[in-house]
Amino acid sequence: MLLPMKLVAFLFLSPLLSVQSLDPPVNDDVLALIAFKAGLVDPLSRLTSWNEEDIVACKWVGVKCDPTTNRVAELILDGLSLSGHIGRSLVRLQSLTLLQLSRNNFSGPISPTLAQIPSLEVLDLSNNTLSGSIPEELFQQCGRLKAISLAKNTLTGPLPQSLSSCLNLQRLNFSLNCLSGQLLPGLWSLTFLRFLALSDNLFEGDVPGGIEALYD
Repeated sequence: MLLPMKLVAFLFLSPLLSVQSLDPPVNDDVLALIAFKAGLVDPLSRLTSWNEEDIVACKWVGVKCDPTTNRVAELILDGLSLSGHIGRSLVRLQSLTLLQLSRNNFSGPISPTLAQIPSLEVLDLSNNTLSGSIPEELFQQCGRLKAISLAKNTLTGPLPQSLSSCLNLQRLNFSLNCLSGQLLPGLWSLTFLRFLALSDNLFEGDVPGGIEALYD
């Protein structure tokens, strides 16, 4: 008995479709980190474990994952002699709580898209050669941000006005840059702040009143 052509085609293709469906989808975090790596110079080959064929990134150098979800929770790449720009792809790390890229040679401006990482609590970009002003957007969505260090870069311009809206900040270090202008009175409204370093910049004017509000 001859089988209809459509049925023959289905019977022939269905094993292939079944095999293909067994391949797990690539994790968004893997795509984000591979795109980030593509924009870097890694002279010491520290990121050779970053393989785009991996399903998850949890065993990669500098990566720590949430054990329940296998999503990237921490990215710690300090002191690896990396250079390049801190690209927009990191915004896809939607479970990231800690981003530590200190003691490298990253250059260029700070990407305002880092503020779009909803879980971010600690941001350390210190000891690089980042330049330009600190973007206002960086602190417009900082609900969970508790600590930030941009120390020892070549940042210029005034402190962003939006900084005073980051009410959960506990540690803030912008020292050893070329920041200028006056200190923000709104800094003293950050009542959880316990560490503030703004030395070795080009600030001018008087220290705004209200600093006593930082202490119980």
